[in-house]
Amino acid sequence: MSTESPRRASALKRTTALVSTGLLAAAMLFGGTTAAQAIADPSLESSSSTATAGGTVVLTASGFEPGTELAFVIDLQEELVTYPVDGGPVAAGQDGTYKGSAVLPESLEPGAHEVAVVNRDALAPDARERELLPRFASIEITIVAQPTSSVTPGSQSLSSYLKNGVTATFTGFEPGATVSFGIGNEGSGDQAGPDQVADANGTVVLRFVPEVGTNYANEGTYFLSAFSNGFAVSAAPVSFVVTADAAATPSAPVAAPAKPVKRAATFTG
Repeated sequence: MSTESPRRASALKRTTALVSTGLLAAAMLFGGTTAAQAIADPSLESSSSTATAGGTVVLTASGFEPGTELAFVIDLQEELVTYPVDGGPVAAGQDGTYKGSAVLPESLEPGAHEVAVVNRDALAPDARERELLPRFASIEITIVAQPTSSVTPGSQSLSSYLKNGVTATFTGFEPGATVSFGIGNEGSGDQAGPDQVADANGTVVLRFVPEVGTNYANEGTYFLSAFSNGFAVSAAPVSFVVTADAAATPSAPVAAPAKPVKRAATFTG
């Protein structure tokens, strides 16, 4: 049981409140509170929370000491190769952040997978050791089934291709997703038409007619692709072949008309 009078207890509370208020004001006056000066905890973000195996996501790590070398691992089993957006090293910049694109392994099964950012100096080559690896930060990415693709016709002559083009159908995107298209061959790649929105069945249809004089208006094998969420969700690429026009068949020579015989013909036998 307290021996302090109600009046004394009330006075102590007011004094404590005044002292706390004074300390707060002084802290704000001379550089802010301790919480305001604390460095933010490391964090990791992905450009997309869903992706297909083999898709590409942009990973952004923040809250690190400048110059910290980083590594990204998935399910603590496999390191992800990242390509710095700014062309620098895989390390935190002067602002404590790093941004790079990463291609997800083709072997990933559909479902949730953990992507973690760790200190490269602590990265262990052995999978068992990685399970004990301290993680700076981690996120979850859900792997979804890869959309399917088809193209018609699969092969045609150059003259037919230049006139009619090809029609590609991609199915399995999220309904309402914005889908982009690409065309390429062994030496180049470009956009293959305007973006489209997937219908209620997750389907988009692309009709591609090449522009004469471009890299894709010749004989050869070409690949069409479709992707959403940046490049995170990518349909299976589909190929078609453009062949040379058939050579014109030369017509058979026509015999000259017979000339009438002006004298009697002689036959023997």
